Amino acid sequence: MKRQLSAGNYDFVPRRKNMQALAQHGLTILDAKDVIFSLTVGDYYKGPKQDLDPHRLGDIWEFKKNGNEKQFYIKVKIVHVNGEEFVKCLGFHEDDYS
Repeated sequence: MKRQLSAGNYDFVPRRKNMQALAQHGLTILDAKDVIFSLTVGDYYKGPKQDLDPHRLGDIWEFKKNGNEKQFYIKVKIVHVNGEEFVKCLGFHEDDYS
């Protein structure tokens, strides 16, 4: 995942919940990318699991990361676009279950 992020192969899905969380904590999409880059094995929560949408192949990984005095839930997927791997951030918001 770090290799793809370093190469700039990153996509952030601007779902309302994700964008509200960023705004509420004074973060940007690039800040979210930095948080994802800093993920460690200790932040691992679940995965890999298949995407529920059968038209979108690939594994989904889930993490929980402490930051800004809150625990964030982060859901990412490695997707293939024109032969390249991209990190797609599907979820980035406060953990609903912390």
